[in-house]
Amino acid sequence: MFNLINPKQKSPLSRKETYVWKSPYACKVHNSILDFVGNTPLVKLNRIPKDYGLSCEIYAKCEFMNPSGSSKDRIALAMLKDAEQGGYINDDTEFVEATSGNTGISVALSATLLGKKAHIIMSDKNSAEKVNTMRALGADVVVTTKSPMQLAREIKDAHPDTVVMLDQFENSANPKVHYDTTGMEIIDALGKVDALVSGVGTGGTLSGAGHRIKEKYPKCLIVVAEPEGSTMFNVHSKNHSFLVEGIGGSNIPIVMDKSIVSDYEVVSDEESFLMAREVIQKEGLLCGGSSGAIMAAAIKTARKNKLGAGHRIVVVLPDGMRNYMTKFVTDQWMEAHLFMDPPKHTMRWWTKPINDLTLTHTYPIITDAYTCSEALSEMKNVNIAIVANSKGWFVGAISKDNFRNLATNPTKLPSQNSEEFNFNDPVTDHLIKDCYKLAKNGKKGMPTIGLLSRMLDITPFVVIGQNIYDSEEDHFLPESVATGDDILDYIFSFNNKDQRYTNLI
Repeated sequence: MFNLINPKQKSPLSRKETYVWKSPYACKVHNSILDFVGNTPLVKLNRIPKDYGLSCEIYAKCEFMNPSGSSKDRIALAMLKDAEQGGYINDDTEFVEATSGNTGISVALSATLLGKKAHIIMSDKNSAEKVNTMRALGADVVVTTKSPMQLAREIKDAHPDTVVMLDQFENSANPKVHYDTTGMEIIDALGKVDALVSGVGTGGTLSGAGHRIKEKYPKCLIVVAEPEGSTMFNVHSKNHSFLVEGIGGSNIPIVMDKSIVSDYEVVSDEESFLMAREVIQKEGLLCGGSSGAIMAAAIKTARKNKLGAGHRIVVVLPDGMRNYMTKFVTDQWMEAHLFMDPPKHTMRWWTKPINDLTLTHTYPIITDAYTCSEALSEMKNVNIAIVANSKGWFVGAISKDNFRNLATNPTKLPSQNSEEFNFNDPVTDHLIKDCYKLAKNGKKGMPTIGLLSRMLDITPFVVIGQNIYDSEEDHFLPESVATGDDILDYIFSFNNKDQRYTNLI
């Protein structure tokens, strides 16, 4: 081999003994991408344990390296094979599945390779990247504010002879495939395991892999990463919404064997997303937000149980960052949720408080009892309206753009006509999904115009107001709305004042 920079000089790689690596996939032909489901890498973490002062060993089971990007490839393929062996799949079969996203992607992938149609029902909490991936795989995706499980069952019941519902929450093939594969892969690769840390969506990974490892190593701790606001295991906590996707909730799924769990660690959204970014930056593992929650829980587990040198923790990283490019991967999104500070720019207006803004446009504040039709009559020449309850607490926001989007991208269930947008619906049925608000008395004090400007990089408007702290529940009192126009007007006015002052000097 010649050195292309200096052809006269031989490259050191020309010595065969220094370059002996061979791809394990060389000279092999695979029948389909499904041949690559499972057998994901188990990777030792290096920088994070050291940076957190841990002497134990931490290994990441990189489930995001499955073909569609998550651990759900294992269960989708297993459930499909189980249904096929049971004689439930024929030429006319279509699939329906309720999901937080990843199972939907995996079902869509497996179904399209079988030449079958998949109907995926999911809540509006989940990322647009997940929806777009499923649609790219040919699935029909229904995003609903109702119960995805209930809607999926209605579709199944309406077409009992042609529609198969795999039902990851009740299907025994879910934990079984993790018992047969994930757990054995960890044991074969590592041997003794002192703690397995995972999240719980359906509980299949923890139940299946956990049982397999406990059979071999009975003293192994099985630990759940519980999002703050989830009450699956943290039953005495107050249930509230959280931003981490795919894990947590209020009910234990049927396939989850709760008896196997040794302990749980509560992890906040902020801890989860900051840790996910840390895993990406320090270990090069392109994981998702729930992986950050699991990694943070593993660090807490190591400290609580004093797992030192010679102890081994395995963390399951269930999915990758691809599904969250517009969420925690984006700096402005992190800043908007006060998980990170905005950049320290040196423009003089950047650090001015948002109280300096003069918001000349007014937007109506309507009650949550309004219909969409009544709201439109109040909005008149403006695009936005704030929705509040009878006490004035913030409920959400609506916009004409969002109404138009919903009207022209309607829900369509199998074998039914597209739904017409009903302007007599209550406005609470059609709130803007990602509505950003900014409190003047937030946890970091008075926000700056720089922060507001960063938020407006990712949203057309921000609702400004005050946090109201109550013994029962915290509330937000909306006051006004800021848009990009307001920021630009302020910058223009501020710079003009600076220029006039400079000319006087």
